[in-house]
Amino acid sequence: MSQHAWLAMFYAAYFGFVGLYSPFLGPYLKTLGHSLDVIALSLGMMQLMRIVGPFAWGWLSDHTANRVRWIRAGAFGGFLCSVLVFLNQQSAMALVLLILLLNLNISGLVPMSDTHCMEICRGDNGWYGKIRLFGSLGFVAAVLLFGWIANVWGYASYPFLACLSLLIAFGAAMQFSPAPSEPLSTALTGSASGGLNRTSVGTGFRQLLIPQPMPTLWLASFFMILAHGVFYAYFSLYLLEHHYTELTVGWLWAFGVLCEVAFFALQTRFFDWLSLSTWLCIGYAACAVRFAVTALFPDWLWMMVFAQGLHALTFAAHHTATIAWLRVHLPGRLVVRGQAMYATIAYGLGGSAGTVVGRSLWGWGGPSTAFGAASLAGLIALFYGLKLKRQEAVLQ
Repeated sequence: MSQHAWLAMFYAAYFGFVGLYSPFLGPYLKTLGHSLDVIALSLGMMQLMRIVGPFAWGWLSDHTANRVRWIRAGAFGGFLCSVLVFLNQQSAMALVLLILLLNLNISGLVPMSDTHCMEICRGDNGWYGKIRLFGSLGFVAAVLLFGWIANVWGYASYPFLACLSLLIAFGAAMQFSPAPSEPLSTALTGSASGGLNRTSVGTGFRQLLIPQPMPTLWLASFFMILAHGVFYAYFSLYLLEHHYTELTVGWLWAFGVLCEVAFFALQTRFFDWLSLSTWLCIGYAACAVRFAVTALFPDWLWMMVFAQGLHALTFAAHHTATIAWLRVHLPGRLVVRGQAMYATIAYGLGGSAGTVVGRSLWGWGGPSTAFGAASLAGLIALFYGLKLKRQEAVLQ
């Protein structure tokens, strides 16, 4: 098998695990008799580790210039922890600790594997999208397949399938060939950043945080994923409040991911049309529209279908444009740490903030208020996205 095929298998297996973990961990723990407090704390470990984990893995990857080693280590550590979590009976405290360790191990897999995939694809967004879409397919397959299994046979197979997913991801990672890394001297003194000079601001955190347009990108990413934090936490409950059936809810989720898959498959031609920063702005604008529609027209099924279709822009286009933008604008030695910083600021801090803000506004002004705030967050992200384009024009 080619490196592209092994990467596709890795993405499918890892996001298959996510498709099992995010929707079904809570119900599974409930079947074991755990309290709602324990379930809530366990589910919170993923967001918590997204704040601290990706950058730690990214630092190891960049510092040793051997990210394949750390992808394998994270995948194996995740598999080992999943065995301890799912195939043993333990106290509530031990369960939460083991789930924390599980998420710590897998928290860096996406930024490291995305960077490795971009290197294997030599920066070709089209090839990257075709490989990355297997992650989306794995997620959809896991959600739909296990939803059917649980409905017919219950949760008895859940531990086995969760562990098997991470074992397959580890097996695929063992077949990765190291991609050529940028020499240390060029990483520190030169730049692959399309002309943005960073030598005057040091390395590491300073290069990632201080020079423009980096702070602008981080602010845009924070508000973009804050909006999606509301969506991921409350969309299903929102639809159920408006009397959709569980089957309809499931298919709306699946439709959004299938639109994401379609964009990944076709993005080669799309990214040839416009610049990366323009695609970022398109994603931010689509986010504002998507959640405004969700807030205003929850009882109109066709409008919910339209809103979910925008997932192709708010996730797939935005994700690829961000990953490619960081690869272009950061020195090679800092690329993984840049991806990790993105995961930390956007998905860790932004996603957590979205969950908290959504819950507060749901109680204060009702469900539509929460999604109205998500739309506003998309508009704030668009403001910073347009600022990013102006800063790039000045610096080039």
